Amino acid sequence: MATERFSISMPAEIRDRIREHAADAGLDVSTFLTIAAQAQMDQQDRVREIFKSYDEARIEAEKQAGTGTWAGDEIELSRQEQAEVDAILGRPSQGEAAA
Repeated sequence: MATERFSISMPAEIRDRIREHAADAGLDVSTFLTIAAQAQMDQQDRVREIFKSYDEARIEAEKQAGTGTWAGDEIELSRQEQAEVDAILGRPSQGEAAA
């Protein structure tokens, strides 16, 4: 793999710490930063993979929310069940609203 040079900006205190840590590891700054960046990217890739199914579920839920329909909307509740749901949600039950 060919290497390319590019510059980055950072506070001097961080630059100095990087130099110290690279030296402690017996590495030059470029190698140290390359290893650190690769480790960070690998971690992010693992997290993305772990949460991939959750992200897909969230996207699907957002699509459903946008249409105003949800899986389970076709379920009909008894008056008692609806009253329990209303109580949990802190809203007047249908019987109270009609009164």
